[in-house]
Amino acid sequence: MFIALILVIDKEPKVIYLIPSEDLSQSDNNIFINNEVSLMPSLSNWEIKVSSNTIPKSAKYSLEKMINKLKH
Repeated sequence: MFIALILVIDKEPKVIYLIPSEDLSQSDNNIFINNEVSLMPSLSNWEIKVSSNTIPKSAKYSLEKMINKLKH
């Protein structure tokens, strides 16, 4: 399963990311944050940080790179 994330700047799509769902659970990852809600687990969710610090780290998920990765 993949998550598609489109970065829109000035009303124009600039970058499309394709993120494998298993990458969300990487413990050393500061891009994806697990927000567990212990009292109501159905409300638990994942946060994706988008900032000037995380955009360069997210480049490995760009659509072009992920297509190449999936082909090989």
